[in-house]
Amino acid sequence: MRSFFRIIRFALQSIMRNFWLSFVTVSVFVLTLVMMNAVILLNVLADASVKSVEGRVQVTVYFTQDASLDVAKNTQAYLLGLSQVKEVTYVPAEEALAEFRVEHATDPVILGALDEVDGNPFSQALTIRAYNAADFPFIVQALDAPEYQPFIQEKSYDTYESALRVLTNVSEKVRLGFLVLGLFFGFIAVLIVFNTIRVAIYVHRDEIGIMKLVGANDWFIRGPFFVESIAYALTATLIMAGIVAGTLALANPALTAFFQGVDVNLMAYYSSQWLPLFGAQFGVLALLGLGTTVFAMRKYLRV
Repeated sequence: MRSFFRIIRFALQSIMRNFWLSFVTVSVFVLTLVMMNAVILLNVLADASVKSVEGRVQVTVYFTQDASLDVAKNTQAYLLGLSQVKEVTYVPAEEALAEFRVEHATDPVILGALDEVDGNPFSQALTIRAYNAADFPFIVQALDAPEYQPFIQEKSYDTYESALRVLTNVSEKVRLGFLVLGLFFGFIAVLIVFNTIRVAIYVHRDEIGIMKLVGANDWFIRGPFFVESIAYALTATLIMAGIVAGTLALANPALTAFFQGVDVNLMAYYSSQWLPLFGAQFGVLALLGLGTTVFAMRKYLRV
C-alpha cells in the first residue's frame, strides 16, 4: 500500500509539474468525448425525428357516394381487427367538407370552385394510422378484399416517404461527420499523450536513475506514468459528464416541446444509462492512454 500511494503521489507531482501540457491533454480528451456524445445524441434525436414523421403517416379511405354508414362501420371494424392498425377514425362527409374549407380558407379560387359544385362533393371516409409506416402497403392491400373494394372510391396513401428519406440521409451524414471528427481528435489525443509521457520521462530522468540505483523495480518506475494516463481519462470523463448534464438541463425543455407526442427526454435517457455510457467512454480513453503510454515508455524509458 505504501508503494501504491507513492506511485499516485509521483503521478500527481508529474501532472502538476507539466500543468499546461496536462491541461491540453485533458482538453483534447474532452473534445474527443464531445464527439462521442454528439454521435449518441444524434442517434437518439434521429430516432425521435423518424418516429415523429412516422406518427403523421396515414391512409385515408374515401367511400363511394352510395356506400352506406353500415359499410363504413364494418370496414372500420375490419381494419381495427388487423394487428398492424393502431387507430381508425370515421370521418362523415359533412366533417370532411368542413375540414377542407378550413384548410383552404385563404384560397378563394378553390373555395369559389367548391361553391359552384351542387351539394357536397365529399363522401364519408376513414383515416388509418399504423404502428409502423412499413405496414401501410399491407393495410392498403387488405382493403382490396371483395366485400369492401366495390365501395371504396379512392385510397390516399400519404407516406411522407421523401421527408423520411431526406431526414435519414441528413442524420447519417451528420453522424458520419461527428464520427470522423471524433477519430481525428482521438488521433490528436494519442500524439499529445505520447509527448506528455515523453516529457514526463525526460523531466524525471534523474529521479528514475536514482530509483534504479536504490533497487526500485520496473513496475514502481512505470506505475506513475500509467496512473497519469488514467487520471487524464478520469478527469476528462468527469468534465464531460458535467457538460452533458448542464447542456441537457438547458436544451431538454425545448427538445420536448419541439418533438411533441414523441418521447425524447434526453435527460431521462442519460440518467438511466449514465453508468454504461460514461463507463464505456472512460474505458475507451483509459485504453487509449494506456496503450500510448506503453508505446512511449518502450521507446524512451529504459528500465
